[in-house]
Parts: sequence; C-alpha cells; structure tokens
Amino acid sequence: MPFDPLKDIPDLSGRAILVTGGLGAVTIKFLAPRNPSVIYLCARPVSIPSAETLVSEIKTSSPDVNIRILPLDLSSLAGVRKFADDFLEEAGRLDLLFLNAGISTTAPALTEDGYESQFGINYVGHALLTQLLMPKLLETAAKLDESNRVRIMVTSSMAAHINPPPTGLALNEMKNNANPLDSAYQRYAHSKLAAILFARKLAQLYPSIQTVAFNPGQVKTDLFRKANGLNWWVNTFLAVPLMHLTGVSPEKGVENGLWVAFSDEVKNGAYYEPVGVLTEGKKFFADQELTEELWQWTNDELAAHGGPGWPDA
Repeated sequence: MPFDPLKDIPDLSGRAILVTGGLGAVTIKFLAPRNPSVIYLCARPVSIPSAETLVSEIKTSSPDVNIRILPLDLSSLAGVRKFADDFLEEAGRLDLLFLNAGISTTAPALTEDGYESQFGINYVGHALLTQLLMPKLLETAAKLDESNRVRIMVTSSMAAHINPPPTGLALNEMKNNANPLDSAYQRYAHSKLAAILFARKLAQLYPSIQTVAFNPGQVKTDLFRKANGLNWWVNTFLAVPLMHLTGVSPEKGVENGLWVAFSDEVKNGAYYEPVGVLTEGKKFFADQELTEELWQWTNDELAAHGGPGWPDA
C-alpha cells in the first residue's frame, strides 16, 4: 500500500528509538526530521567512523537531532550484554526497536560463541539484545496508550519462504562449522525464518508491545558483494547483476520497515511483504510447534550465555 516516509511518519517528540545496522542508516535519515527525543544508532566497532560521517550529514538538515552512536557487535554475546548494560544505564525509555543488522550468504564460520555465523548474528545476537532490553520496552509501554504503542520491527527476508530447511528449523546444526544445511543461502533463509517465528512468539507473550516481522525487499546494498558463501562466478555474473537490475534503492527498501513501525493497520506478530502486504499463507510462518521449539532452544542458549530470562508481561 502507498507509504511516503517523508509525509507519513508522525511527529516523534519524546520518543526514543534504537536501530541496529543493516538499513539503519537510511532508516534514521527519515526518522531524524520528525523530532525524536533520541536515536541510538548501533554500529559494529569497525563501522563507527562511517556512522559518525552519516550523523554529520544528517545534522546538516536536522541540526537539533540527538543521535547517539553506540558500538554493538552482534557476533559476541558478551558484547551484546555489555552494550545492553551501557544502554540501560543512560536510557530513560525505549519506544521503537529496529532489528535490522545482519549478514547474508556468507561462507561457513562460527561466531565466538560457537554458532553458525549467519544464525548467530542475524538471530541469536538480536534475541539476546531483545531479551535484555525487554524490561525497558515494557516499562515504556506501560506509560503509553493504544494509539502510541511500543513496537519491535524484526527484519526478515523472502528467503524465509523460498529456501528454508525442509523441516523448517535445523537448530541442531547451528553449532556445526562443517557447511551445515544445503547452502549459504539456506543458512540465511533459516535465520530469517527464525526471525519471523521470534516475532510471532514475542507478540503472544507481550501483547502490549507491537512486534512485527517484515521483508524490506531486494535492496541494492553491498550485502551480495560480501556474500563469500556463493560461488564467485554465480555471485559476480548472476547475483550482483540481477540485484542491480531488479533491486530497489535503500530509500525504497526502508519503506516497509517504516510502515510496520507506524501504521495503524499492523497485525501484532504478523509478517509483511513490501509495502504493508500481510503474508500469512507461507509454509512454517504460523507453525506454533516450530515457534515453541525455537523459543525453548533460544531460552536454553541465552541462559547458557548469561541471559537473564524473559520478564513477565
């Protein structure tokens, strides 16, 4: 459905927003002019200089915007805990949480905590971050009415229904560095299906918070240029040119995430294709058994790495 981020984002006075990587840079360009109290931009430590340049550019047109750049390495659960500790020390509230960061179709590797890298960064790191920030999200939600809800936006992908594992989840393979699953793309799809099920479960447990998964579309970023898990010839002569021909600009790519962040028509726990297209009939997306399997696995893994558990609603 039509959505113009220049016109359709409401005034954000008093609201606090946290955005992780990915399309976060373009996202905050549209949020900054709407007078938020503060935007927390999370960036990998190596990307801090680029983030500082971005903020300088934004301030040329929105000089009064308060953007705080915070280092966050989602591949390290200890790093996620440190980030959350620092964030919660200074943050008075948190209204909008954009879980954007991720990697795609990379070569087999493990995070420092021993997880398949795409699943570890795209899903596990974000799951722990959300768990640690949930008390602040709930505290903020308790002060707001239905017209101004706290929201969590979880970035997924069309890959989640194009090439997931045959069983939907393959959690027993997520600590395997010996090329788990069929391909780098399937490992990516697995992480993005987990994102959809994660949003579904959060919505069930925390109805006062609007949690939605969404696909930004095929966006022209450097994601495929970093896709070292694809055959070089396939990536160079097929994937990258196809993305160039069929992909959308980052400015267009953020529209769906911004729509789910602000539309009154959003269904809690749902998944949306661009822009604002409710998508419910895909295999595994509404599978409650898989949702519970992922949730139990997630709770066990986060607890093993210092996660405090999920607070009561």
